[in-house]
Amino acid sequence: MVDHTGQTVERAPRMNRRAAPRARVRLEAAYEDALRQVFLVTCDLSEGGVFLLTPEPPPVGLSGQITLELPTGPAILRLRGTVVRRRADAPAGFALAFDPRATPESTRRSLQRFIQSAVEPPR
Repeated sequence: MVDHTGQTVERAPRMNRRAAPRARVRLEAAYEDALRQVFLVTCDLSEGGVFLLTPEPPPVGLSGQITLELPTGPAILRLRGTVVRRRADAPAGFALAFDPRATPESTRRSLQRFIQSAVEPPR
């Protein structure tokens, strides 16, 4: 599939995409799946998922986990999910949709607070 910018995109079946605000943030993240363990950088982050930058995105449908430390506090978050989209063109990477059933409430709240602070303008 080709998106509106002409970039090649693979997608999983349509889900409830972008139901939550996204924060365009660059954070280091450790990503792990059955095939690899790598350190990557986020492009954007929401309560529902993350887009990670990498020249070699994993296949759509693969289950994975990220670990990241939020700059706003001592929270280290571990989030499990499924690769739902990959982009081969620049900026290459993939979208990992988080599994809400595998996300503890404390992790969800920490992520929610961080995203809210990142998308709201300072007062």
